[in-house]
Amino acid sequence: MKPYRHDVLAKIILAIGLAMVSRQAVAEVHIVEVGDNFFSPAQLTIQAGDTVRWVNAAGGMAHDVESDTGLFSSGAAASQFTFEFTFDDPGSYPYFCSVHGGPGGVGMSGAVVVEAAPEPPPFQVNPGLNDAWYDPLTAGQGFLFAVYTDIEMMFLAWFTHDTVAPGEDASAVIGDPGHRWLTALGGWEDNVVTLDVALTGNGLFNTLADEQETTEGYGTVVIEFHDCNTASLEYTFPSIPLQGTIALERIIKTGDNVALCEAYQSMEPET
Repeated sequence: MKPYRHDVLAKIILAIGLAMVSRQAVAEVHIVEVGDNFFSPAQLTIQAGDTVRWVNAAGGMAHDVESDTGLFSSGAAASQFTFEFTFDDPGSYPYFCSVHGGPGGVGMSGAVVVEAAPEPPPFQVNPGLNDAWYDPLTAGQGFLFAVYTDIEMMFLAWFTHDTVAPGEDASAVIGDPGHRWLTALGGWEDNVVTLDVALTGNGLFNTLADEQETTEGYGTVVIEFHDCNTASLEYTFPSIPLQGTIALERIIKTGDNVALCEAYQSMEPET
């Protein structure tokens, strides 16, 4: 587990602002000048998803941009034009001016080399995950997450129902007889949190009853966060026995905590 440094608050605030402006990395646009009998730069290296924009603004001789393989074409030759193409796949893409060059690097020609975009860093558990989460298939039940980086622990509160509906004669003074809640605490490694479930019982409303007790090791919950808004939760309760998997979503996907989560994700954790 790698905690985040506490002396980078200003950087986090800045990153939050940037995350609010753009939730995704912005692909670059690269300019290639179309001159009389040349492209500049003639050899250009970009990343997948980037766009190349050829600009013939000089108003001199007529030119065009033609792919050696026919993948792209700027159309009829003209003395002034702007043409752009987005390269999604890695590879080498030679091109030429059909008026003053030819395929295979003859005369007025060039090439775009597209490299694979770098892999995003592995997702890291961070305080931006603090929020209410749920499975849309079982709305009305859910979870509260709280991440504490200073002690490298995450707390979970699970609000659900019993596995069997209470009988018609069952009653409760407050709430429903079938209501159940569990708590869990544990640490994480990268994007996976492993929590020990505790069961608290024999208590009374707003009272610390003498009979109240907490049973540790009641079960295990493992949460894998896929990103700032989705996760998978696996639960195991050996004594029942009961186990399964739940697909979770953050209830509010556009709030401040999402921006905070994305800001943390853009930072390097302390080693």
